[in-house]
Amino acid sequence: MSAVNSLNPFRCAFEGIADALSTQRHLRIHVSVAGFVALFGLLLGLPYVDLLLLLMAIALVVITELLNTAVELTVDLASPGVSSIARRAKDIAAGAVLIAALVSAAIGFIILAPPLFRALVASPFSAKSALLAVTALGLGGSIVTALLPRRSWQNPSSELTSKQR
Repeated sequence: MSAVNSLNPFRCAFEGIADALSTQRHLRIHVSVAGFVALFGLLLGLPYVDLLLLLMAIALVVITELLNTAVELTVDLASPGVSSIARRAKDIAAGAVLIAALVSAAIGFIILAPPLFRALVASPFSAKSALLAVTALGLGGSIVTALLPRRSWQNPSSELTSKQR
């Protein structure tokens, strides 16, 4: 087995991650929130154990989201029509993501809230507090944007069929 062939599984894995990131809105949201959480951890100078716990929580959410995507694609392939069993399989996989996200959010809050509060109270007008506040606004904005209903940005006339034109 050559060195090039032994790297093929890594290439396939990276292509799968890239495909999921380009097609899965929720995965992009999770990765965006994860970036803010990691930034908070670094800005707050958290101990390595806390950073490790945050990293594990982030990995849990991303992994379950990737597996959920794989389950949904597999179910769509195996059952292209409407099926209550296919719907159940997809709902169960989505439930796994929800549990992972809720537990990870709780872990993030437990780890980040006390040092964030201490940093903001200790020196509310410092550059560090301003950076933390801006990061918090970015995180909040990302979460609010994720929760807003999706809008179509297409030209309304482009949705007309050729028969309607």
